[in-house]
Amino acid sequence: MEHLIIGTAGHVDHGKTVLIKALTGVDTDRLREEKERGISIDLGFAPFKLPGGRLAGVVDVPGHERFIHNMLAGAAGMDLVLLVVDANEGVMPQTREHLNILELLGLQKGIVVITKIDLVDEEWRELVEEEIREELKGTFLENAPVQPVSALTGLGIEELKALIDAMTREVTPRNAAGPLRLPLDRAFVVPGFGTVITGTLFSGTVRTGDTVAVIPPGVEARVRNIQVHERDVQEAKAGQRVALNLSGLEKEQLSRGAVVGTPGYYRPTTLIDVKLTLLPGAPRLLKNLDPVHFFLGTARTVARLLLLDREELRPGEAALVQCRLERPLVAERGDPFIIRSYSPMTTIGGGRVLDPSPARHRRFRQSVLAHLSELEQDLETGGDEAFVRQKLEELTVADLPKLAQATRLPAERLTEIMEALRQKNVIESLGESFATRASLQEWEAKILSRLEQFHRQFPLAPGISRAQLRGVLPRAFSLREYDALLGRLAADKITVRGDLVSLHGYIPTPSPEEAEVLGRLVRIYEQGGLQPPSAREAAKSAGADSRRQEELFAYLVSQGTLVKVAEDLYFHSEAYRGAVELLRRHFASSETLTLAQFRDLSGSSRKYIQALLEHFDQIRLTRRVGDHRVLRARQEQEPGDRIQ
Repeated sequence: MEHLIIGTAGHVDHGKTVLIKALTGVDTDRLREEKERGISIDLGFAPFKLPGGRLAGVVDVPGHERFIHNMLAGAAGMDLVLLVVDANEGVMPQTREHLNILELLGLQKGIVVITKIDLVDEEWRELVEEEIREELKGTFLENAPVQPVSALTGLGIEELKALIDAMTREVTPRNAAGPLRLPLDRAFVVPGFGTVITGTLFSGTVRTGDTVAVIPPGVEARVRNIQVHERDVQEAKAGQRVALNLSGLEKEQLSRGAVVGTPGYYRPTTLIDVKLTLLPGAPRLLKNLDPVHFFLGTARTVARLLLLDREELRPGEAALVQCRLERPLVAERGDPFIIRSYSPMTTIGGGRVLDPSPARHRRFRQSVLAHLSELEQDLETGGDEAFVRQKLEELTVADLPKLAQATRLPAERLTEIMEALRQKNVIESLGESFATRASLQEWEAKILSRLEQFHRQFPLAPGISRAQLRGVLPRAFSLREYDALLGRLAADKITVRGDLVSLHGYIPTPSPEEAEVLGRLVRIYEQGGLQPPSAREAAKSAGADSRRQEELFAYLVSQGTLVKVAEDLYFHSEAYRGAVELLRRHFASSETLTLAQFRDLSGSSRKYIQALLEHFDQIRLTRRVGDHRVLRARQEQEPGDRIQ
């Protein structure tokens, strides 16, 4: 492993800081109060040159119960832990609490270090080791190596170094190619340089000159300088302890728990879906909406626990829970977290994040519980297919950039998952977007059902308008995605003609009664010529039901019998063609046309001629210039606009 963090854990005054000094030569107690009291209060850091030549970072955590919140901030970034136990005292309360925390955080590798062996005899040391082994049964350290040492005499220190070097080679490396994520554990001002933050780089790579996002407060800053173990470097990678000098930020804007990350990638959240386990030794059960102290990464807040499938959670039990956070923090799917009782504070449980940005849930909903159980199973098997599918369902329909923003998965990983889901017929393409197959089938059924309903209600209408039909779909559909959906159906289920959509093969057929009314309307417009009555007057004269007027006229337009020129104004197609012919003849010998000229040519009145000329302008046959019209140049006309 190229870069990694080694951490300590254990009861107060068991020799963690002295051990680190023996290993690295660095005293990690940097605060005056720590020197005066002789105990660690905050996190300490040191570089560690391993025997094999690699450089690791060491995080020394305080052991006192009052400073567990600091211990939690340091434990979040550990790759390998040294559980330190004093040979004189053996396992103590904070030994157990720290071990519980390490278990809940999902650490996989560790070494048990028995310190101060120079102060006890061999028989006592063996008894302490036996006690430790008994305490570690069933934990990730059950089969961990045990190394006795004396930091004072140096006994066992070289052996411990060799053991650490060997074990670090087994640690899974962090993702240096992923998005940048650096939870902040310190922020301070260096005179002449400005604001500096420190933390363990969880993932990604940061370089001098990069622009990074800091959440909270949700602002961007430029990286002026990078240090790793107090040495200036041009870049730092996942697994390293890093100090960043950021321009454009004041120290007052920052606090432990903020995340420095790739701009646009992370979003703060106040809702998190989790699988929560209450420790068997928890002092009491949890009830719905009980407050707890919630720790994730280096962040700390208060959370209300919404128990989704029960009224109470007993010690030793696990449940699906939605955490409602008092203040926003950055979380990722799979992140481990710890909870401590509200008062008095003690570690009572923890778990992993299933969904870092869920919808607000209601309790005892089987669909919610099924989805979360699926996410949990997905997480246990190292997959993200259920998570991606569920996010796609929440979005309704989405392209890859939108889905990447919702899932916060790397593009390569997301593409791989989408292809796997497509191969399993779980999702389908919709142009450049995607939707689940089940959702597509549901929406297609809604469109077909709406068309059937429309044809029953308006049997003479050639089809429903595209805009009206779109109303059956969720608002999340863009026009491009709507067109793609219609395109899928147009193959054999629907027909799209311009702005109208109908069921495939649908032919409007009037009843005998309707045919009589239509015939009377046609005769009225034949007689009207270029001075027809209004649609309302014509319908009344023909004895048409006013509620069917629009449908009757739409049918005659679709049949080519009438031409709609303006609202409530129609012309018989023969009269309309005659007007177009008059227009063609006039422009054959003249370059301009006035309203008065066209009125005289047609023998109609100003009211109708003005409407006709505005219609010709609208369909791009003519163009108005001042008080006259000119014929549009042929190249300006669209194919359907030219005079026949």
